[in-house]
Amino acid sequence: MPDYLRMKFFITLFLFAAVVSLSPSCNKMPNGGVPFYMRMDSAATSSPSAGENGIKDVWVEANSTNLGAYEMPCNYPVLASGNVRFVVSAGIYESGQSNTRVIYPFYQPDTFSINALNATQYNHHPVFTYKTGAKFPFVTETFSVASGFGTNMQRIDTLGISFGRITAIADSNVEAAQLNTYALPFDRDVWLEFDYKCEVPFYTGFYGSFVSGASVVRFPVLFLTPRSTWTKMYLKLADQINAVRADKYNLFFEALRPYGSSGGSVCIDNVKLVYL
Repeated sequence: MPDYLRMKFFITLFLFAAVVSLSPSCNKMPNGGVPFYMRMDSAATSSPSAGENGIKDVWVEANSTNLGAYEMPCNYPVLASGNVRFVVSAGIYESGQSNTRVIYPFYQPDTFSINALNATQYNHHPVFTYKTGAKFPFVTETFSVASGFGTNMQRIDTLGISFGRITAIADSNVEAAQLNTYALPFDRDVWLEFDYKCEVPFYTGFYGSFVSGASVVRFPVLFLTPRSTWTKMYLKLADQINAVRADKYNLFFEALRPYGSSGGSVCIDNVKLVYL
């Protein structure tokens, strides 16, 4: 047999073997490839919020199979049937960055089971609560009583809804810092949560106090721009806390007066620190 015919024969044989190995009879898809669908429009949390709760995505497992992450509202296919157990984790924007989407480490996954049928639509509203081991260095600052951030943080109560407000006047920036200090671990995941809306940009960060040297370090962490609606912020502080390693800490918010402007206000609510 000429060489070119021999080569053609082996190529044909290889392609035939590949087709056979990939045929449906050898690799059947679950449910014949017919999924059911699970819709999740939004999520709820046990944490208070002045506006939306900041849960942007759901990270889903079904019967221990990782289905990936979905931005809500979502309606995703699941190739399974019968008793299907879901494990749904809360996804957030780390430090407000939409290109850094992560599972929030302090919320317990929402778990539930359904008896699923193919080609059927199901709906679920996940609810996330804090993990049992979550630690909070201070009680959530809701500004329902006198502010723990001093006189620069004015307590506002409108129609039974309270929050804190810092006003940057025409000729200066204004900072409001916590009056009390507390210890934080430098070898664990530490996050700051708060709600905000603002007419002017502002910084948030912390002071680190060192007992041995009787010194204080000011550490701005995040710069935020004006936003007209209440927004939830999840700010990761672990790297900064680990770098500073102070004995005590307290948070601050600083409203900035843009050059040439008449100033404006920064509104803050539901401030909390959490770590595991």
